[in-house]
Amino acid sequence: MNTGTVSVRYAKALLQYAVELGQEEKVYAEMQILSLRLTHVHAIRERLSDPTVSDDAKCILLETAVTDGKEPASQALSKFFRLVIGSGRGDMLVFMATSYMDLYRKRNGIVPVQLITAAPVGDERRERLKQLIETVEHGTLEWTHLVDPRLEGGFVLQIDGYRLDASVASRLQRIRKELIEKNNRII
Repeated sequence: MNTGTVSVRYAKALLQYAVELGQEEKVYAEMQILSLRLTHVHAIRERLSDPTVSDDAKCILLETAVTDGKEPASQALSKFFRLVIGSGRGDMLVFMATSYMDLYRKRNGIVPVQLITAAPVGDERRERLKQLIETVEHGTLEWTHLVDPRLEGGFVLQIDGYRLDASVASRLQRIRKELIEKNNRII
């Protein structure tokens, strides 16, 4: 079975269960944290795929990763972890988290917007950009701003899966590729 299909099915079931319990917003926040931790902390993924680690230990690890051990995870997410780990699908959790976030956003009219710039942007410019996007997009904007000096200048704007790359780094990359292709044709 396809990883995407499985992930979406589990995410739909979790969303339905979380809605029944009135915990869909909390589970959404927890899934955002889980997605980040599974993406950036390699040790968590290693422990999840380790057959010598018990299912209970894996569930405790996941709950701790989501809450930093400060409070218990939501009831819906705790049961979800037990279901996923018990069925041997722990390696798909990052895809399930992403699918859940997508489904939650669609259900609640949330549009994810990410602005990546080479240098920090002032509040005035960011607000003007937000207003411009709000005139085009209908729904609540979930705004993220990152600074990445590797862009060398310009910006990258991602809106709900669409990407506008106006960075100097990508332009230089395109020019380099064109020159190499042109050079190869000459030879």
